[in-house]
Amino acid sequence: MSVIDESILLVGGGVLCSVIGLVAVRKTFRRHDFKKHHEIAGYFISVVGTLYSILLGLIVVNVQSKFDESKMMAQAEASSCSDISNICRGLPRSQADRVRSYLQWYYTVVQAEDWEKIAEGGAQELSIPAYQGLWNCVSALEPTTNKESACFSSVLDSMKRLSDARRYRMSARKRGLSSIVWVVLCTGAVMIILFTYFFWVESAGTQTLLTVFVALFVTLNLLLVRLFENPYRSELLIKKGAFYFRPSVLGFNGDKSKAEPPDPLVK
Repeated sequence: MSVIDESILLVGGGVLCSVIGLVAVRKTFRRHDFKKHHEIAGYFISVVGTLYSILLGLIVVNVQSKFDESKMMAQAEASSCSDISNICRGLPRSQADRVRSYLQWYYTVVQAEDWEKIAEGGAQELSIPAYQGLWNCVSALEPTTNKESACFSSVLDSMKRLSDARRYRMSARKRGLSSIVWVVLCTGAVMIILFTYFFWVESAGTQTLLTVFVALFVTLNLLLVRLFENPYRSELLIKKGAFYFRPSVLGFNGDKSKAEPPDPLVK
């Protein structure tokens, strides 16, 4: 579902329901039914509104922190690919070409396939064979000189960073807000809007406008939580800050996003 569809459904639907509810309440009850409860209702809405705003603020900060961390880990994964490609210059030509071949396969599949999968909420990623092949290829390196040993150690460090970032990316989408949290957030939003019905404003248009403002504020925050719950959505542009460059920028040639493994190592 696109951000426009979710905005219409959540924000538009929330505002529409709040207005319909207000109209129904004003037609059902009379002015004196509310006037005598204004004072006590004001205290209650202050308490409920404050508690809900604190809860909602904490959730927004939490999902924003998750987005920032996901962005940092995505950049780390892409940077590790670049580091491995450059460090391989210190290895024998045949070994370097083999590592780069698997690295190119991994990078292009992640760029072309994996990001679309996780943006849609998919759990299975298509770069698993390329990732396993890259690890097998790096593990098979046999350095013979001090220079090659240093390069091999650096490649292993970069592979570790790549693996950590990849593991985070594969699990981050599954660590969304629980259904219990969403029930609490939605229930609190409904309660806040319902409390606005306990005040009688002489002008129905004015009260409707005020209710719309409250509903907009609450639903827009819920929309923010909904969007940032999956930090890999295409609208949030994490991919453009990480796996944005074409493989040729990293020194790769051609396009192996649809290719078979360079050799039967991963089979």
